[in-house]
Amino acid sequence: MSFTVPARQVWRMLATSLGTALLIGAVPALADAACPTSPTVNSFAQFGDGAAYSLAPGGSFESGTAGWSLSNAGVMGENESFNLVPGSHSLAIAPGGVAVSPWICISSEYPSFRFFARRVSGGTSSSLSASLQWVTLLGLSVDTGAGSVSNGNSWAPSPVMKLGNSVPLWLPGSSLYVRLSFRPAGYSSWAIDDVFIDPYRR
Repeated sequence: MSFTVPARQVWRMLATSLGTALLIGAVPALADAACPTSPTVNSFAQFGDGAAYSLAPGGSFESGTAGWSLSNAGVMGENESFNLVPGSHSLAIAPGGVAVSPWICISSEYPSFRFFARRVSGGTSSSLSASLQWVTLLGLSVDTGAGSVSNGNSWAPSPVMKLGNSVPLWLPGSSLYVRLSFRPAGYSSWAIDDVFIDPYRR
């Protein structure tokens, strides 16, 4: 006795399977252990932000750009004007350029990151976008938008940008590695400095 599955049911089964596969593919490649701890300071307290932050790897650009991936970008001789990290350097990103940080271990307990930025050239409507780059279990690279700044020609802190909540870290205690990506929009040039991450949820 033969049994025939209706076409509508077959399509429903295929759609369910495809949706499951896509969901699995979106799961990040988790790290094997908890993220290492690092010293924190209340870097942005003068701006009303009482969270404790850690400097991202190479985030002050005072020792160059080791570990950073740069395109049409390079260190320039100017520090952000608030001197959160005293020095004399920042990172300039030309039109069409991009700056990507080294890999950073984060978990769902890493709520945010901030940095300083100023527009070097371009119109008042130009902006600098920030995003998170990470890799799924299937090895697919994903770029998740985190926010943008358009503060003007003077140094200013970025808004508080989501970190751990921007990627699908569903399991308590799970972690993964991400890279922070900075890209000017249009024909504008931007400079960034003192990139900090907040490793604790409050």
